[in-house]
Amino acid sequence: MSRAYEDAMERRRDEYVASALGVSVETLEDHPFELDENASDDGVVYGWRVLWDDEAPPGVDVNGAAGSLWSDIPAEPDGPDEDDS
Repeated sequence: MSRAYEDAMERRRDEYVASALGVSVETLEDHPFELDENASDDGVVYGWRVLWDDEAPPGVDVNGAAGSLWSDIPAEPDGPDEDDS
């Protein structure tokens, strides 16, 4: 994949994640994360788990304890691909 394509996919992913969490993309950029899919054995994605590296943006619902925080968001049709994150 070209670097421009990878950058576009990352922007699209970040825009979806920020929207689903109710924060701006700029706010999201200050809070590093990884995505983990919640999928069935046959590959149907039910949702995404946002795994926060340190902390979530203020006002975002989180689960877990310090050092192991996550937030769940719904799947987006043609949403972020785990391979693109």
